[in-house]
Amino acid sequence: MAELSLTCPTTTAVAGGGAINVQRRILVRTGGLFGADTVLDIITPGPGWDVSGDDVTFSGAVDFQEQTQVFRNGDLQLTGKSASDDNDVYFVAVSGSIAFETNIITNDVLQFWKFVATSG
Repeated sequence: MAELSLTCPTTTAVAGGGAINVQRRILVRTGGLFGADTVLDIITPGPGWDVSGDDVTFSGAVDFQEQTQVFRNGDLQLTGKSASDDNDVYFVAVSGSIAFETNIITNDVLQFWKFVATSG
């Protein structure tokens, strides 16, 4: 199985002081089919997942949609605030729960990148 990984510095300085920190979470599906629109807690996904990286949580739907990039097998996914947005992946709850519009299958690699600005 090939694994795609993107490289980015964990902290980047921004004009006017402060920085942008990148939190990354990687999940690999090892347990077979994970159905479309099934809630997935990316912090503690349960059996059938290999997990690595930072704990990534969202303060709300806007935070998820505007500060988070989601990749599935290296392809950037369109994020949504809810299932009614009809996007690739959507926010469910502040605990880090999301859902995908399509099935996740064995060996799918999911990457979550959250960009957090800090003041200087």
